[in-house]
Amino acid sequence: MKRYYFSLILLLIAFTGFSQEFQMPQIKTDQIQDEYEKAGYSDDLIYLYLTNTLDSVERKKEVIFYDYPDYSICSFNQDFEYGINYSFEQCREAGGASIVMILPKTDRQSLVRFVEELYKIDRTEIENEWNTEQTKFQPKDKGVGCYFQIIEQEKCTMLKNYCGC
Repeated sequence: MKRYYFSLILLLIAFTGFSQEFQMPQIKTDQIQDEYEKAGYSDDLIYLYLTNTLDSVERKKEVIFYDYPDYSICSFNQDFEYGINYSFEQCREAGGASIVMILPKTDRQSLVRFVEELYKIDRTEIENEWNTEQTKFQPKDKGVGCYFQIIEQEKCTMLKNYCGC
C-alpha cells in the first residue's frame, strides 16, 4: 500500500512539475523605454526586451546586410536562454519589419500581457485590439500599423510581429 501512495505522489509531482507552461519574464518597462528612446525609437522592442532581460546563448547568425550605402543588417536570428529564438527580417525595399519569436510552450495570458506592455511603450495614434480568441492583436481598422499573432503548437509557441504598410 505504501508503494501505491508513493507512486501516486510521484505521478502527481511529475504532472504538476513538468506540465507548467513557460511564463514570459516581466518587462522592465522603464528600462526598455529608456533604451528605445536612446535608439531614436528605431530598434525593435521585442529585441530590446530580449537583450535587456535574458542572456544571449550566441551571437547573431544568418546575418544579411542591405546592399546600399550604409550596409546595415537587414536580417538575422539569435538564440536566447530558455530556448527562445528571435528572427528579424526587413530586407525588402518596400514593406515593413517581420519578427518571429519562438518560445517554449508558453502560457497565452503571459504572452498577451507581454504584447500589451510592448504596445504601451510604443503607443501610436493607431489603436489595436485583440480578436475574440486573443491570438491576434492588430489595428482596429486592419490598416497600417503593427500586427501581433500568437501561434500555439504542441511543443512551442510563436509570436509573430509585423509592422508596416
